[in-house]
Amino acid sequence: MRIVNLSGVLTRQAMERPDAPSVIDVSRTWTYGQVATRSGQVAAALHASGVQRGDRVGVHCNKGVDGFIAMHAVVSAGGVAVPLDPGSPPTRLASICEQMGIDVVVSHGPRAKSCAALHDLRPLRAVIGVAVPSTALEVIDAAALAELDAADPVSVGETDLAYIITSSGSTGEPKGIAHTHASGVSYAEMTHRTYEMSPADRVSDIAPHHFDISTHSLWATPMIGAASVVINEAYQAMPASHSQRLSDEAVTIWYSVPFLLQQLVLRGDLQNRDLSALRWVKFGGEVISAQVIGEMMAHCPNARFANAFGPAEVNQCSIAVFDTPPPTDRSLSVGLPLDHTEILALDPDIETIDPTAVVPVGEVGEMWVHTPQVMQGYWGAPDVNNRVLQEVDGKTFYRTGDLISFDGAGEMAFYGRIDHQVKVRGFRIELEGIEAELEQLDGAENVVVGVLRAQSGEDELVAGLLGVSETFNETEFLGSAASVLPAYAVPTRTVQIDTPTFTGSGKLDRRSLREHAVSLVEEDVT
Repeated sequence: MRIVNLSGVLTRQAMERPDAPSVIDVSRTWTYGQVATRSGQVAAALHASGVQRGDRVGVHCNKGVDGFIAMHAVVSAGGVAVPLDPGSPPTRLASICEQMGIDVVVSHGPRAKSCAALHDLRPLRAVIGVAVPSTALEVIDAAALAELDAADPVSVGETDLAYIITSSGSTGEPKGIAHTHASGVSYAEMTHRTYEMSPADRVSDIAPHHFDISTHSLWATPMIGAASVVINEAYQAMPASHSQRLSDEAVTIWYSVPFLLQQLVLRGDLQNRDLSALRWVKFGGEVISAQVIGEMMAHCPNARFANAFGPAEVNQCSIAVFDTPPPTDRSLSVGLPLDHTEILALDPDIETIDPTAVVPVGEVGEMWVHTPQVMQGYWGAPDVNNRVLQEVDGKTFYRTGDLISFDGAGEMAFYGRIDHQVKVRGFRIELEGIEAELEQLDGAENVVVGVLRAQSGEDELVAGLLGVSETFNETEFLGSAASVLPAYAVPTRTVQIDTPTFTGSGKLDRRSLREHAVSLVEEDVT
């Protein structure tokens, strides 16, 4: 029988396969029977603390089984799960709780101090799962949870909200991306079809729950009865340990941001790992080098590779599958639209959707997406929703802000975002596109490009280099850049950046790195 919402996923699997592995954490394997029982206990605690259908509940956990259980418990209780970035300062978390009307948080021991600091800034009604000393706060700690009877899932509708992903997005402005049970189920079902998932799969659980990539292991994996293999932050920081865990646990589907794939290739000791169990290697969220894919393929004899493309607002909307190393002389394809998905490349200047404004094949337009996986909208932002969610012929399209083109075979190429375009020397250019080209060159592992605004004369492009090779030569690097980029898009100088910075979702924080590269040049000039 088809599952129509996310609230009863664990309960159903516990009935059908109670002893099957559900979450393989670093120190323990949890069966479906065990995670369903603990999730039901957390749901009972949420009911006891007054959580009603539709209430937003914060989930503040480090990567691991506790966060997995908490997310399912909130939706099982009829609430709306709002994962809170464990790396964010309490001031930001307090702002999100204020915006979303969150006064109950599910957490665990490692975040006790953070919960206390959050409560001091924005008083909560209850904290579930961890002891937080406060006379004005209801606390149901882990020991008390274990004494509760598991609650049955609350009946909810397909159009009820299930979770909200809070993201800074490409513009830096915080936004709450609100998904319904229907969009979550649709994404899970699409994932099952696309990757031919079965209960025998063991899926990497890498991304933090406030990042949309986590929806694969969080919803799609348990809905099919497969196992999630937790790869926490400590393993991600050590590529050789990361690859060893993939081998030891016989992971069959791996999914992460490209940076982690790059680190596996460079420092994962892959020649000494058995990755024969891998049948899919998925990546998404940022641009990746075709060379990295080719090198990883050499160590994964049975795997197909997938560039999973699409913003968090639609979960995923297209896929490019590679069975052989992709060509390195052009940007990586983002593939074909998924089934039940319609994508239009429209004139970027239009404000209201107009299917007749499709740009010709080969020309760049703004991507509009119609899919059952689309969000309900941004939380508390009706004006923005009216602009980015528009209906035509009974179909709701999401205006992504991404720039794409179609070729004659219907495949898409990605050219970055409208809000990342800058104007230099009279030309409008896309910084991510330049970075993707420069990362194909020898000399550095990663490249960011910033704009040095001149007080007088022409602005300059500055290339910030991370992971510079010992044989790096600036003149040769810039000469190679001039052979693949138009003259106006070639940086005039380079600077070396010693320490990368990352967003809360584990991607390179290109915005801050661009600013840092420019500041290094400004310091040198002054």
